[in-house]
Amino acid sequence: MRTANLMIIMAILASALFQFTFANDNSPLAIVKARNQSIDGILKTAGEPVSPETKEKLKQVINEFMDFNELSRLALGKYWEQRTEQEKKDFVNVFSSLIKNSSVKKLEIYKADRLAYKEPVITGDKATVTTVAYKDRKHVEIVYKMHLVNGQWLVYDMEIDGVSTAINYRDSFYKEIAKTSYQEMYKKLEKRLNEE
Repeated sequence: MRTANLMIIMAILASALFQFTFANDNSPLAIVKARNQSIDGILKTAGEPVSPETKEKLKQVINEFMDFNELSRLALGKYWEQRTEQEKKDFVNVFSSLIKNSSVKKLEIYKADRLAYKEPVITGDKATVTTVAYKDRKHVEIVYKMHLVNGQWLVYDMEIDGVSTAINYRDSFYKEIAKTSYQEMYKKLEKRLNEE
């Protein structure tokens, strides 16, 4: 199912998702670098198989400072404003839980051979940080879109080789809603979460 594949993409792209103090530098680039170092350190000492406790720790590290509210708004697009406040809260809860669970299903996706960082672009309260992940003679460019929320840089969207995660989700949700309804689409997400 395409939505399921998007959950995996989200896990692959899940980076720069939480706030660190990196050598007293609170910049977007420092946050990305510190995040990657933290995950690498956890995985190097994790052993095989990775314990449930370690996976929970990684899940927190990967997702703690993701702006799921903004990602949810972007992913639902025009249907976001049509939702009640309770529906918005419920969607964010289910959507974010699915992403968090997916983020630790395939841990090998975090084991790049090398990461390169480009100079970030910061304009006011928005920033983009671009990294290039090299693995087995292949490379992927990932762009993290961040914004300031209460003094913290949070990730609200990611692009992999030019493809937006939020737009990918939006396309999938729009198709499902067009075939059935928002309520049916939400029930499918909720069912998937309950089955995990």
